[in-house]
Amino acid sequence: MSDSQFTCPECQSDHVVKNGKIHNGKQNFKCRECGGQFVQDPQNKIID
Repeated sequence: MSDSQFTCPECQSDHVVKNGKIHNGKQNFKCRECGGQFVQDPQNKIID
């Protein structure tokens, strides 16, 4: 089951699955094609 609304930023595949949540509660995704993990709409905030 893939969430077709999300695509992998590395390989542009739409074969992604939910893979838990990260430290701030955002949904983490994993690509079934390349194995990469990513978060939709990352903030890229610098930690002091």
